[in-house]
Amino acid sequence: MATKTRARPYHHGDLKRALLDASIELIREEGVEALTVAEIGRRVGVSSAAPYKHFADRQALLRALAREGNRRLGEALIAGVGGTLDPQEAFRRSGIAFIRWAAENPALYRIATDPAYIDYASTDSEAEVPDALKGSMDTFWPELGALVRSGSALSASHPLMEQLRGRALAHGLASLFVSGALASLGVATSDAERLARAVIGEDVPATTRRGRPPRTR
Repeated sequence: MATKTRARPYHHGDLKRALLDASIELIREEGVEALTVAEIGRRVGVSSAAPYKHFADRQALLRALAREGNRRLGEALIAGVGGTLDPQEAFRRSGIAFIRWAAENPALYRIATDPAYIDYASTDSEAEVPDALKGSMDTFWPELGALVRSGSALSASHPLMEQLRGRALAHGLASLFVSGALASLGVATSDAERLARAVIGEDVPATTRRGRPPRTR
């Protein structure tokens, strides 16, 4: 069971950042439904009016959380890619990182992928995207939209269709973790990477119940 975070006095520094951090703690503990501007102000320990200087209402706070969630997700994808220069390998690794991040941050994932709070047509990114991921992170959504709207033939081998297959797979498995469907089967968050590797075609070795590879004799 999650433990509620106590209100803590706020003394100085970046109040907006403190409010966002408190919001992420709140939705992790109690879900998105519990999020209010007043509650995060209480948790940070500022006056009831102070948070409204940064977030006019709950919708503004949710949009800011979506941007923060996408920033953190982008960082996770880039870290997952590592130093590979091969675009296909980079895309594969980013898919694994995407599923793992979603499983570990279900409430923030819901907000970060909700079109009510983000603009899928935007190509703006706060992260410094490595060359191997350019296109798949920067321009995929607007290019996909333009292709489909054009009425052009959709070849299965088209790079955008190949990317869409990978993204659909990653989003689908991520959603099974986020919705709790896999948890209801006793599948733990720590199994996210193993499952992600398996669904993209890897043979994943067995583990013990503690998550360690079994000893070989």
